[in-house]
Amino acid sequence: MSKTKIEWATDVWNPTVGCTKVSAGCKNCYAERIFNRFHPDEKFSAVRCYPERLDQPFHWKKPRRIFVDSMSDLFHATISSLFIDHVFEMMHLAYWHTFMILTKRAVRMWDYISRRYIPNQSAVLPNIWLLTSIEDQPTADDRISWLLKTPASVRGVSVEPMLGPMMIDTYLGNLPEDEDGAPYPGKIDWIICGCESGPGARPMDLNWARSLRDQCQTAGVPFFLKQAKIDGKLVKMPELDGQIWAEYPKIDENRA
Repeated sequence: MSKTKIEWATDVWNPTVGCTKVSAGCKNCYAERIFNRFHPDEKFSAVRCYPERLDQPFHWKKPRRIFVDSMSDLFHATISSLFIDHVFEMMHLAYWHTFMILTKRAVRMWDYISRRYIPNQSAVLPNIWLLTSIEDQPTADDRISWLLKTPASVRGVSVEPMLGPMMIDTYLGNLPEDEDGAPYPGKIDWIICGCESGPGARPMDLNWARSLRDQCQTAGVPFFLKQAKIDGKLVKMPELDGQIWAEYPKIDENRA
């Protein structure tokens, strides 16, 4: 089944499965928990590629918002560039869908996209959104800096699990140049935020999310609050200051 309960997507597509931990945000990985439930005798750290799944989105005729590799990381070091090529070829062919790629490995994503698209940045199709996942200020400063250098029609950041307060307002506007003096190609277009869930979930102060929301509003960047603990209970799409925040970047609905 491709349908998902992930609030910001309608479907998931997993041409690869498996991952390894790279930072504190990975500690209570939901994907590993789900995998271990159904495959108790296999290791989630053994990343697997499934060529037979590559053409799945092409058979979905109505437009969908597709989370690519919800059970993996497409830019994991063990996944070959050739297989990533096949994934991108399918996303190009299935142009009526919106594909959202979320990675913690922003450096490899930058390297792959740069090699494939630079200097022809116009070849980056509007139906492919590139996102990086962060959990605190150090991961924000590291991964967002690489995301900003990566050609994309939409750049997004998933702050989940949010493990502390952070200031990312400087990344939400067009920056003049990077540390080497070269201009950045753009800015962050979308912020997703949410607390951790499941066994051993670490707390998120709602004021952290509120500050992030305020930074987005000041910069005119869409903000999506996916989940939060309210009175000790996990609430999906909670209200924050009397409003549910489910904003998306604007895209060209008539793209060909």
